[in-house]
Amino acid sequence: MSDSAFTLIVPSCDAYSDTWPYFFHFLFKYWPDVPTPVFLVANHLSYDDPRVRMIQVGEDRQWGDNLLAALPQAPGGVLMMLLDDFFLNRRVDHAEVSSVVRRFRSLGARYLGLDHFQKTGQPVPDTTWHAVLPEQPCVGLNATLWDAAHLREVVNSPGMNIWQAENRLKQLAREDPRGHFYIGPEGKALLTYQESIKGLFWKPSTLEFFEREKMPSGLSPRPCPPQGQDFISKFIRSWQKRLFRGWLDRRAKAFAAQGGGVVKPL
Repeated sequence: MSDSAFTLIVPSCDAYSDTWPYFFHFLFKYWPDVPTPVFLVANHLSYDDPRVRMIQVGEDRQWGDNLLAALPQAPGGVLMMLLDDFFLNRRVDHAEVSSVVRRFRSLGARYLGLDHFQKTGQPVPDTTWHAVLPEQPCVGLNATLWDAAHLREVVNSPGMNIWQAENRLKQLAREDPRGHFYIGPEGKALLTYQESIKGLFWKPSTLEFFEREKMPSGLSPRPCPPQGQDFISKFIRSWQKRLFRGWLDRRAKAFAAQGGGVVKPL
């Protein structure tokens, strides 16, 4: 196996399957030479693209439980993880990605945040990487590179949602920061993206992103309610959240009863 090899895994669930056509459209647009297959974690649904391989974990549990059940089916010792609602918005330099993976292996790294952190730290010589400090654990789950065994260690605690999993990562980094790195303020993010969802809803900036990309947003029933703090805006958000959650619940039960379904690309 090449020292630049890695597996890209996307931890998702059927409730977020409306994001998949957008996620993969932008992934393959802005990173056309991404190593495939890309592994997509789901419950019962499949995504209809030969470049995507499904890992179906059955009944939806917490985010960490789903990912832990999926990891034995994701090959390789180095995993890149991208969240399903983070849509690439700029061309990815694949040669740079390969260089980063080689350095990751040579340093015996366990974690690298691929975002751009405006935090000072201890730089690795001749790089823009900084070592994570126990008193300042600059770690997260948005776009990350992992030693597979360490990712299993992070999610190997039952019942964790994604925020609890991130807190566990911070705890482990405080206890043993060795091999944890992030890209410092003098570097640049390896991947950039549109963070598309907040509180189940499309963010207004996501609809603006879709418009710039000439991408229809109406293919998904996910709403984007008024953002104001006035009573009417709050009431509309609460009402739409109840409606959307009800739709998600009915849809999930129907797919489970049918034994699955297929999501088509854009």
